[in-house]
Amino acid sequence: MHGLTRQQTINYRMVRTLAEANKDLPMKRKVDTYEYESLEQCIKTDQVPANHIAELFTDKEFYKWYSDRNFKDK
Repeated sequence: MHGLTRQQTINYRMVRTLAEANKDLPMKRKVDTYEYESLEQCIKTDQVPANHIAELFTDKEFYKWYSDRNFKDK
């Protein structure tokens, strides 16, 4: 994770862990596609609490979209 600050690295690892741990759970919240990019930025800048991130990643479509953009090649 080159080029990330220490805090960004910690946030990335937490988000990735939450994503992997919650992706196969029953959906708790459906994320509308128009929210994807704004939520991505809020998640990446540590503005979303961990319990909300966990709920967001129960939406399989959002999980796939986010992971394709943020977890590939890392």
